[in-house]
Amino acid sequence: MCARQELTTPSAGIPRSGDGWRQVTLLALGQGTSTVGDGCYAVALPWYVLAGRGSASVLGLTLAAYGVARAVGMPIGGMLSDRLGPRRVLLAVDAIRCLLLAATTIIAVAGTARLAVLMPVAAVIGACSGVFTPGSYSLVPSLAGARLQEANATLTAATQFGALTGPVIGATLVAQIGPASAFAADAVTFAVSALTLALVKEKAPAGPRDRDAGPSLPEVFASSPALPAMLTVVLAGNVAAAGTVAVALPVLARNHYGAGGYGLVLAALAAGAVAGTVLAARARTSRPAVSASLAFLVQAAALGIIPYAGGVPAAIAAAVIFGLANSIGELIIVTAVQRSFPPAALGRVMGLIMLASAGAFPLSVALTTFTVGHLGAAAAFPVAGVLSASAILWGLSRRCYRNFGQAAQLRTDSPARDEAGPGSD
Repeated sequence: MCARQELTTPSAGIPRSGDGWRQVTLLALGQGTSTVGDGCYAVALPWYVLAGRGSASVLGLTLAAYGVARAVGMPIGGMLSDRLGPRRVLLAVDAIRCLLLAATTIIAVAGTARLAVLMPVAAVIGACSGVFTPGSYSLVPSLAGARLQEANATLTAATQFGALTGPVIGATLVAQIGPASAFAADAVTFAVSALTLALVKEKAPAGPRDRDAGPSLPEVFASSPALPAMLTVVLAGNVAAAGTVAVALPVLARNHYGAGGYGLVLAALAAGAVAGTVLAARARTSRPAVSASLAFLVQAAALGIIPYAGGVPAAIAAAVIFGLANSIGELIIVTAVQRSFPPAALGRVMGLIMLASAGAFPLSVALTTFTVGHLGAAAAFPVAGVLSASAILWGLSRRCYRNFGQAAQLRTDSPARDEAGPGSD
């Protein structure tokens, strides 16, 4: 049975005279800039390792240390965000990352890559990235008020822009100057992000929070039966499909599309994601979980037909639909989560959701690799699409999941809430 939610979720109010939106803009500027730095790091690290006569195993172990630490850091970041306040946690994390990247720059200038140095540095950087993620999601509601979904879209667009431009900037720096310059650029971007966070003013004080000030996670789970169902859908859906783009798509492209076609399909995924972000910015729905799930079902269908759509142009069209549907679904459901849980528990909830998503990736890579090896690259796409759709349909079969976010959306759209203003907290 799906019990009714009983935890109260304070309304976020409406920012005064656009001040809240200025805070959102500052946050978007900082996160977009740091994402550019992430792209620089992603290019510089493998080049530094391999150009310095490091082996592929050194690179693999370094990346593994980053990935594992990032996943572990997510629930820890959620807990710290609820306990200390998200802005403080994010500011501290960006300051640490700035120092670590500055140290990496010095190491890269000094000599060749050494595993004993790279692994712990990459692990700490990965842990910081994991800690940062849930805090960023829990900070936004205190800044955006009634324009929460629009704020989420703005932040997503900023990070998408950073993800598109960062690797280009990083590749240019590595080619023209060397990997150390890209590491230095990454350090600068974290300094910019830390500065913007220092300028951000939360509506509510971000001081230390008493352990007993908010509900415990068992209380959150007990009062929100939709949460376990959501975590199951996120985990199962990502295990089914997350590795397809990373493993099956390049194999398929090498056999049928060529390098140019592969690049066009990846660009189409990004273009679709940007279009979805724009479309979802002001989208309104009375049943967020249902609307998001329908978008994810479209995404699963688009994924399944990519190899069979009929050549590169059709694959590009399917990729655009995939990216568009994914962005729309994610923005709707993330906004619903932010509105549905108490602020004092939101960091931990987002930490669990992000862990379910990130933790699924290595499992999905293994599943996709097995499918490609036994059935071929093309077959991996419909297999992933069917398994992903099955997870979503299972969630929709549960009433608590279907109704998730509905009450919070009604409060958001209520005229009484709009009139309450910032003092309604």
